[in-house]
Amino acid sequence: MHNLIFLYYGLLAILAQLVAFRELSVLFYGNELFLGTFLSSWLFWTGAGSLFVRRLLKKERPSAVYFSYGFLAIAVLLPAMILLIRAGKGAFAFGEFIGPLGTVLYTFSVMSVLCFIIGGQFSLACAAASALGRVYLYEALGAVIGGVAFTYMLIGAVPTFIIALALSLGCILASLGVLNKRSASNILLAAAALAVLSVNFMIEPAINKIEWNKYRFIRQKEARNATLSLVNMGSIKNVFVDGILSASFPEPENYEPVAHWPLLAAAGCGRILVVGDTSLGVLNEALKYSPERIDYVVSDNSFIDLVRPYLEGGDISALKDPAVRIHYTDPRIFVGNAENKYDVVIINIREVPNLKTNRFYTKEFYSRIRSILKPDGILSLGIASSENYLSPQTRMFNASVYRTLKSVFKSVEAIPGDTIMLLSGPSEIDIRKETILRRFDEKGLSNHYMILSYIGYKLEPGRRAELKKLLEDTPGIKINTDFRPTTCYYFADFWLNKFASPFGYLAAVVLLIAVAFIIFNKRGSLPILSGRKEPILIFVLGFTGMLLELILLLGYQVISGYVYWQMGALFASFMSGLFLGAFFGNRLKHGSRQRHFIFLVALSLFMAGLSMCAVYLLPHLIYLPAARNMLIFTALLAVIGAIVGAAFVIAGFLVRQGQIMAKAGSLYAADLWGAALGAILSTNFIVPLFGILGALILSAAIVSAGLIVFLILSRKAGL
Repeated sequence: MHNLIFLYYGLLAILAQLVAFRELSVLFYGNELFLGTFLSSWLFWTGAGSLFVRRLLKKERPSAVYFSYGFLAIAVLLPAMILLIRAGKGAFAFGEFIGPLGTVLYTFSVMSVLCFIIGGQFSLACAAASALGRVYLYEALGAVIGGVAFTYMLIGAVPTFIIALALSLGCILASLGVLNKRSASNILLAAAALAVLSVNFMIEPAINKIEWNKYRFIRQKEARNATLSLVNMGSIKNVFVDGILSASFPEPENYEPVAHWPLLAAAGCGRILVVGDTSLGVLNEALKYSPERIDYVVSDNSFIDLVRPYLEGGDISALKDPAVRIHYTDPRIFVGNAENKYDVVIINIREVPNLKTNRFYTKEFYSRIRSILKPDGILSLGIASSENYLSPQTRMFNASVYRTLKSVFKSVEAIPGDTIMLLSGPSEIDIRKETILRRFDEKGLSNHYMILSYIGYKLEPGRRAELKKLLEDTPGIKINTDFRPTTCYYFADFWLNKFASPFGYLAAVVLLIAVAFIIFNKRGSLPILSGRKEPILIFVLGFTGMLLELILLLGYQVISGYVYWQMGALFASFMSGLFLGAFFGNRLKHGSRQRHFIFLVALSLFMAGLSMCAVYLLPHLIYLPAARNMLIFTALLAVIGAIVGAAFVIAGFLVRQGQIMAKAGSLYAADLWGAALGAILSTNFIVPLFGILGALILSAAIVSAGLIVFLILSRKAGL
């Protein structure tokens, strides 16, 4: 059996995982909470495949034959799964938020068959090669190569569907390379798989348009950080970022209030900072105030490149205006390094229930903004609300943003509407009706939407006073911080209440049936945990390892906002740790059982200690340069991977099972199922309930408890 095929298996697994995640994240609006659900489904089904594959196959056939067939099945299923995900967008109402239970059911369903086969391939490879550690080692190395290649070569440059087709072609070649003798049937099956790929390639353009069947689809761009779609709805062009409407043009009712409220309220408009990729209309309006300079900060050039051919004259002129300076960087990095003082800072980033945008609604970010404002400067932002009635969920979300601003700025004024405009500053802000109307007249402004009657209606003193009282009197509201993202969770609750799909009720029923099956199944649904101390410890280490990995990924998203771009490299660092841990674990193969036992205990204690160290470390990383943070996070992930990898191999030396396929299946399933449980609980329950730092403390407690159980069972077993 060639090590090169094991290497490709690892590369295939990580790239298929990253491609599937990119596709599904568009359906679920780029919410990081979905990351845990996705990883849980991937790990659950691959663990199930590794554990149960031997029970589904005929024993008289060599494992290498089934290993070859598995590659052919993956070759057919991978691109088909991507097309199924894209076609699935048409199954839900346009703009519908599926909800957490529906997300779990849909993700677990669509990932099931492919992941089961990928997991089964691990046990088949171990049986075919008669080696557990070597397969695990080369699989981890292949995953490292795949993750790095995805981050620095493929993402944003090669469409995900093309990546999937290339992987499928590699699977066909790997299938033929597994067998020493190739029969006519093997070659015929490979040709059939190739024919299926050709059909998938031909129907892909039609599948892409299913989501937009009621509208005219113009073009799509897969950028490093998101997938952008440009769609024509009547006379309006709309840009969707990861499935969320983020910009419309020409549509002055969206961007005129964003620009004019803070600029009319400000004492001066010499220097303006505009934050948000989709702010071209805001630039055009801001130039009406003849500023000395406008700094326009965007994450990259994807949005501008997408819409530039369809812009009208005013927006094109704004981009070329000498007063406008475009900065392609993360807004938090720009604000942290800014040396200028601004009269007005406009945050034009639509709030969505994820950490990527929550970074711009935290106390830490507002404190940075305050440091670059002039003494009479203004920070402006808009938040989704309701014109006349605030539901409990809407009120909590609005109050969270308002209270967070109040914790930093002396003055916070609220202008009511379906979008509440919040104006904050280090000194008092004058937005009395007569003041704003006078300044509007002095500027000689000519607007389509924000006109005198509109201003008078919005600034009615009674309406503003009532709104401020509601926001100030809402009980139980917590300040939004980087590592306690309460506003993110309040908004998720608001979004679910407004747009959640009834599909979630069906998911609840199915989930309850599954739980009942596990509890009442007389044969036992979790045989790997029945009296086997090594799989139990591996299960706990897999759980805490995944919990720590996700916490670090969420922490990196909070600090940098680039987790979707650099996820491949971050995953690769974890897998490199697995590789190194497995490598050094294999070096201990000829040691005594007592020595292996001591190493397992030491690794568990180190995992608990690492969790507690991260509690102190993470808050200090906010102020470090991005490159240094990337090195720190990759190093931490590599250490976690090394602990899990070494523990897996050493536990394999302790398990008293004669059949290598059974040993590989039980340990691999314990590792993956522990990680699957950690993934789904971490982002859906643990982090929202305890916060990022509290989740780290809980992680240390869980691994300590697992170690105690392992020690008790070991003592009973006489070790």
